[in-house]
Amino acid sequence: MGDDGSYADAYPFFPEEERAARFEELRGNRRAEGAPAAAGYASASAPASAEDAAPTGAPTAAPAASSGSVPADAADAVLRTQRPNVVVVLLESFGRTVMDATCEGEPVMPNMQRLKSEGVWFENFFANSFRTDRGEVAVLSGFPAQTLLSVMKLPAKAATLPSIARSLGEEGYATSFTYGGDLNFTNQASYLYATGWQELVWQRDLHFDAPASHWGYDDAVMCDYFARRVIELDAGGHPFLAGLLTLSSHIPFDVPYARFDDKVLNAMAFSDECVGRMVERLKASPAWENLLLVLVADHGYPYPEGIAYNIPLRHRIPMLWLGGAVARPRSVEDYGSQMDFAATLLGSMGLSHEAFDYSKDLFDTVNQPRRFAYYTFNEGFGVVDASGEAVWDCAADRAVSVTSPELLDVGRTLLQTTYVDIDRR
Repeated sequence: MGDDGSYADAYPFFPEEERAARFEELRGNRRAEGAPAAAGYASASAPASAEDAAPTGAPTAAPAASSGSVPADAADAVLRTQRPNVVVVLLESFGRTVMDATCEGEPVMPNMQRLKSEGVWFENFFANSFRTDRGEVAVLSGFPAQTLLSVMKLPAKAATLPSIARSLGEEGYATSFTYGGDLNFTNQASYLYATGWQELVWQRDLHFDAPASHWGYDDAVMCDYFARRVIELDAGGHPFLAGLLTLSSHIPFDVPYARFDDKVLNAMAFSDECVGRMVERLKASPAWENLLLVLVADHGYPYPEGIAYNIPLRHRIPMLWLGGAVARPRSVEDYGSQMDFAATLLGSMGLSHEAFDYSKDLFDTVNQPRRFAYYTFNEGFGVVDASGEAVWDCAADRAVSVTSPELLDVGRTLLQTTYVDIDRR
C-alpha cells in the first residue's frame, strides 16, 4: 500500500479505546506507579484520550543527560562506563538451534559457545521476525516486526522511527554502518540514513582483492575489515557507534570453507569462525578497553529441517555483550526480544529511551517492565515468557499453541498497535 496506505484496520482485535489502554500496560517506556521520575520513561498516568495512548509519530529528542534506568547500586551496573564505544554486529541467520547444534561430533559454532561465558549472555532472547529487514529495524529502532509488510520499505514512515543511532548521535557519537553487499536491498540505505546513521560503507565503496559471493564480500573479508575499522575509529578519540551486518550464513551458503559436509552448517561454522577471529583481534587492540561489542542475530533459522516456522524455538536467537566496557560476565534469564535491545542499551548508558514505546530495559529493577518475547510471522504472532507461550494464526483465526492463555491478548495488543502506529506515521 505504500506510505499513504491505510494500516490501522489490519488487525482489529479490540475497540480503539481498549487497545490503547491495553498497550499502556505493555509500554516499554512506562514508569511504574510511585517510581521516581526518570527521563527514560513515559508517565504511567492514564492518557487523556485513546489517541494520546497510541505511539506518537516522530520520536522525541533525548535529553543531554539522564539517570535513565541504570541501577542505583553501582555493583549491579552492567557497564563499567556510561560512555563506551558501541559496536553492534547483526549476525545473519544465527538461530539458537544452529548455535547449539553439533555436526559430525563437533559444535557448529564453537566461538559463540566459548564467548558466551565471557560477557553478558541473554539466555531467553528471541527475534521479532524471520527476515533481515524487519529484524534490523527491531534491533536498531526498537520497533516490533510486522507480518505481511516491512516498514523499512515505507521510507516516509521509516524515517519517523526512533533509533539508537539518532539517540547516540545526540550524545555526540559518530555513527557508521558497514555491509559487504548492497545496502539498497530492501531499502536499507534509506532507512539507515533517515534514522541517524551518518556514514554507510558497503560493497560499492569497498575494493578488496577477493572475489565477491552472491550477496557480496564474505564474512572473512568483512570481519577483518571491520575489526580494522573499529580500531581506527577508537584511535580517533571520538565516541562512536559502529554497525556491521554479516552475510555468509545466508542462502546459497557458498563459502570458502570445508569443515562440514552439510552445506548450511558449514556456512554457519564459517561465519562463526570469522566472528571469533574478529573478536580476538579487537581483544588484542587498545579499542577493547572502552568497547561494548554486541553480537545479536538478525533472525533465526529453520534448523533442524522441518521445524515449524511459527513456534518460539524457530525464533530464539543469541545476544551477547562483550568488551572491556562490560562490568562482569553474567547470564540474563529474563525473556526479551530484539525490540528490547534499544532501551536495554540506552538504559545501561544512563540515557533516555523515552522515544522507544515498545522497547523495555531488561536490566530495569525500578520500573520492572513485564518481561516477555514477541515475534511475528506471515499472518500471525507468538509471545513467550516464563509462564509459557501463545502462538496465533491470524489467517486461520486459531491458536497454534497456547500454554499461557493470557499471552494471546498481549500478542493481539502488540500486533494491532504496531499497525495503528504505522498508519499514524
